Amino acid sequence: MPARMLVAAAACEPERCGNVSVSPPFGIVSGSEENRCAQSGFQVHCTDDVPYLGYYERGFGLQILNIFYNNSSLLVSDVHKLGDFNHSGEKGCHVPKANTATKTGPPFSISSLNRNLIFYNCTRAPSLETVHRAGLAATVCRNNTFVRAGGRYNATGVIAGSYDLPGCNVTAVPVLGATGKVNASHYIELISDGFLLTWRPLTPSAGSCTNERRRNKL
Repeated sequence: MPARMLVAAAACEPERCGNVSVSPPFGIVSGSEENRCAQSGFQVHCTDDVPYLGYYERGFGLQILNIFYNNSSLLVSDVHKLGDFNHSGEKGCHVPKANTATKTGPPFSISSLNRNLIFYNCTRAPSLETVHRAGLAATVCRNNTFVRAGGRYNATGVIAGSYDLPGCNVTAVPVLGATGKVNASHYIELISDGFLLTWRPLTPSAGSCTNERRRNKL
């Protein structure tokens, strides 16, 4: 980290949200307040002691499970997708419809250490041969919805054609897996345990970083 940035960051005391320590380049923001210790894109919303990355629409953001400052990475979970599997939910039980990659962007990248968890919503049940060959597991939603373990996450965010199945819509969710291995039938646990994001160290922004928070002037 450049010397000028080190001096600036030294003025920013670590904050806590639940069990997560939040330090520069991250900073906790609340409502219309701005935390000048947080660099652009690194804002954190703390809701009921649960930290979320603040650059995405509230209610759909990625929950921060841990931040690893030594290697510029963080463990996050797309926890809101778990609500898709709720039978009593407003939209009923269904597999995720949007790829998690749509929730990430600069300054963050999805690490290639993650693996793909592939969900299928099919108009008809695949043949038993296809189920066994692809390693499909039925989801709790039933209704011809399945999940399988894929390969390593593709940095382009494009789902490889080998995952396609006739008559099925495909959605990918990156997961880290405790040992790099993914058992698709444990998809709830895998989503909860999260996946890895990385960021490149940023150049310091103009001005020093202080603990002072100021309200935005609209």
